[in-house]
Amino acid sequence: MKDMIQDTDRNFCAILLDVLERGGVKDVVCCPGSRNAPLLIAAAAREGLRKHNVVDERSAAFMALGIAAVSKKPVAIICTSGTALLNFSPAVAEAFYQSVPLIVISADRPEQWIDQDDSQTLRQFEALSNFVKRSYELPAWGNDDKELLWYANRIANDAMIEALSRRKGPVHINVRLGEPLGNKIQRELLSPRMIEMIPSDGIINKEVVKGLGERLASSKVMLVAGFMQPDSRLHKAVGEFCSLPNVVAMTETLSNLHLSENAYSVDSVLTAFSNEQLDGMAPDIVVSIGGSLVSRKLKEYLRRNSHRCEHWALGWGHTTSDCFMALTKRVEADPSRLLHQLAGVVRKQLSKHEGIGKCGYGKMWGEARIAARDVKHGFISSAPWSELKAFEIIKESLPADVNLFLSNGTTVRYDQIVGERTPHATYCNRGVSGIDGSCSTAVGGAKMYNGMTVMISGDMSMAYDISSLGLPEIPDRMKIIVIDNSGGGIFRFIPSTSSLTERERYFCCAPNLPLQHLAEGYGWEYAEANDENSLRNNLSQMLASKSKGILKVVCDGELSAQLLKQYMALRVEGFELIPTANK
Repeated sequence: MKDMIQDTDRNFCAILLDVLERGGVKDVVCCPGSRNAPLLIAAAAREGLRKHNVVDERSAAFMALGIAAVSKKPVAIICTSGTALLNFSPAVAEAFYQSVPLIVISADRPEQWIDQDDSQTLRQFEALSNFVKRSYELPAWGNDDKELLWYANRIANDAMIEALSRRKGPVHINVRLGEPLGNKIQRELLSPRMIEMIPSDGIINKEVVKGLGERLASSKVMLVAGFMQPDSRLHKAVGEFCSLPNVVAMTETLSNLHLSENAYSVDSVLTAFSNEQLDGMAPDIVVSIGGSLVSRKLKEYLRRNSHRCEHWALGWGHTTSDCFMALTKRVEADPSRLLHQLAGVVRKQLSKHEGIGKCGYGKMWGEARIAARDVKHGFISSAPWSELKAFEIIKESLPADVNLFLSNGTTVRYDQIVGERTPHATYCNRGVSGIDGSCSTAVGGAKMYNGMTVMISGDMSMAYDISSLGLPEIPDRMKIIVIDNSGGGIFRFIPSTSSLTERERYFCCAPNLPLQHLAEGYGWEYAEANDENSLRNNLSQMLASKSKGILKVVCDGELSAQLLKQYMALRVEGFELIPTANK
């Protein structure tokens, strides 16, 4: 018979308490109130938690400090809304400077009632920010909202990791709760998803590495690489790791990893097959390195399969990044060293045992990618003059030693599609993915690189950063390619805006950029291309020139968007994917 408990009906409160209990909290100091009723009910329902009931919040917090200091365990304290939280502050400040892990949980009213003369309301979020390691907030969304439940789990996991990692200390979770507050339900007692933190000073314990490697050896593994700086050691280690028969690489051009061209066919393969086929090829473990991904398709694919895979994030992060909604391990280590070590363990295991590593998981993905790539090349070769055609010509024409900078929007997305042939290094401001400053960033990069630097920008991004053309001491080895598609081409492609009647005037906003006059005024060579022949000729001349140059490439924005939609809807015909057996 399954274990059942009488619990709060607020699912996200139940998840929060479950994670805290599994994460090492044994003691909870509870202060009475009405707004925090769901939190108190959840605490009371969990027999593994020792509850200490204290009316005075100031004394309650100091008592929690004493329990945590002597037990050397994290302690949670729960209060209601209003000034109750502020009464925690003296003890929380003391915990901060003593490096004592307190998990401060405050109930709060929904956001819309703050500063509206409602009772027991004040600005609680970050009220203790000077004395906690981090502040978190759970919003008053719908109780069964899937994203809220995932978010509650992630927040609770991250709070525990933050409180207990490096220099320990208090954290604050502000929980917004709407009425009714006291409802209960019968709930099955479940184990929550826990995110394990494996800290290090750069070198992971050998036994830990051995355990991780053995897990990988018996699993289908997908290595995902987002944006990163070029790193020869990491490139070598990733190549070694991805040569394993049970590993497939999903790397973007911004990862600056020079692997097989198949490794970059991310969107190509994910659009070429049905969800049913792809889900049958889902990994058991996703190992991620680097920053955020451009590919929405890859994120959607891994989120869709989050119930059947786990995610290990390698490297140093400032927070718990759970982009695929499947994170189970944060491994703080040098990825190049760790991947090399893991590859050695996996290879040794596969040589000793017949297992899933022998099933050819990587080979199966490789065959699918080749089929998808053939379809892509056939489509682009037969496509009329468009952005897609222009990008393929540009990428195949760039010298191998060029540093390539990209603006955001469709520019960086086209590069992921056609980017099988990678240059020396590729950069884009993907930290927050804004369109501002793209060209100025490229100019700065050109000053630091002795080879050629090429910037590819959309016309809107170029207009936004036009002052970059007049920056001081721009090297003559700097080249700029501007795709003129009459404004923000991405708005003609994405579903949220592509069909709006207001699209062209209010979203695409064609800049009508007088690029030739600006180029000549700032002392740049200038040329234009509006078909394949003129692009090939003018691009070749600009790349061969010893002067800084600007090439405007004019494409029909509407046609280009329609072709991109058609490409993303392509399917491979007559190719059967045979999913590997589950472990």
